[in-house]
Amino acid sequence: MPNRRTVVLLGTAAAATAAFTPRAAAAAPDQTGPELPEAGWRLRWTPQAAVDGLAAFEHVEDDRANSNPAKAPHIAVQADDYRFNMYLADRDISTDRQRQEVRGMRVGQRTLSMLYREAWRFTYSLFIPDTLKATTTFCHIMQMKMPGTGSDPIVVQSLRRTGGKQTLELRVFATNRLVGSVDLVPLQNHWIDIEFAIGIGAAPDGWVHWAVRDGGTTVIDTVTTGVTTWLGDRVRPKWGIYRSLRDTSGSLEDTWMLVTNLRAAKWVEGADGRLWTRYPIEQATVQGGTVDSGLDGPHPTTFASFPQEAGGFVEWRVFARQAGPAVLNLWYANATPVVRPMDVTVDGVPVAPGLAFGNTPAWSDWETRTLLVDLHSGMNTVRATAATAAGGPHVQCLEVDRPAS
Repeated sequence: MPNRRTVVLLGTAAAATAAFTPRAAAAAPDQTGPELPEAGWRLRWTPQAAVDGLAAFEHVEDDRANSNPAKAPHIAVQADDYRFNMYLADRDISTDRQRQEVRGMRVGQRTLSMLYREAWRFTYSLFIPDTLKATTTFCHIMQMKMPGTGSDPIVVQSLRRTGGKQTLELRVFATNRLVGSVDLVPLQNHWIDIEFAIGIGAAPDGWVHWAVRDGGTTVIDTVTTGVTTWLGDRVRPKWGIYRSLRDTSGSLEDTWMLVTNLRAAKWVEGADGRLWTRYPIEQATVQGGTVDSGLDGPHPTTFASFPQEAGGFVEWRVFARQAGPAVLNLWYANATPVVRPMDVTVDGVPVAPGLAFGNTPAWSDWETRTLLVDLHSGMNTVRATAATAAGGPHVQCLEVDRPAS
């Protein structure tokens, strides 16, 4: 087993010197404490594998096609690290590829949302063994994506083989824009450190920063601007091994990867207190449907289910101390191939007519649709109504995130 190194790149003066900040505030000091009023990076997510386990993520995609149960679990905590095992027998739901990944960020029950016009910075340590080789097709080990099965990545960090050379690279996926590329082989079989920052927006406002450090050596430190890093819903990170079986170089074999020291920080312009509330289905009014029991991954949960007809709805009463914008996360599952749209209203005013709730890999695989809405002070009524004869998806809960008063 490799020796682990405890590396924390956020919250220090040295890290602030090396880190990229938005161009409009490049001279601002690095700040991570939420009590500080100055602009800067605020640490939002600091999972410890040995303490938080896999509950630090929204969901664990561990052999979701149940292709190799004899080797389960494929994703597990190993001491202070997250370990991803990949075997040649593993298959994803699409059988031409393999996937063992974790996605999203959670602090307790709270989901962290990365939204339009925000900037986030991630640092972590990575161990890539020489059995995890670059391929002639795709082999992603980190992605930025929006929720939804079948949606394209926004940014991918990959192991790519070109002309027989193995590289570690970062690309903006939609335009195939290469952010940077380095030789992979010198970085294998020991710990390296990754820093990744993203400014979320449509071109020309989106940007990406990527740095790879090997001990005291900075292998690459590069910024790409003028790109699109937003696809229409919140952004979230993924780590793990996601690779095609169509490699032509003979590079596929049983392998594994370790990730540790995960940190995520958000750039704020000033004091950034927020109020977050989770409204479970037990606090909702459900009409034209039933409240049932199931699983959230391996964990018990309750949800509303609807027949295949229009008109069924789920409704929450949401309290706001003051008027202003709020982020709504509607958690749902839909393990059918049919999109099940819902009309979303706030106090009877349409905010997302026909919002599409697409396929999820399983009924226990919960996704979100994310909306930015305005709430008035006091009680607000948030309702989602099945819009077509397909009925509604299973609806688990509503999360509301808004600025503090």
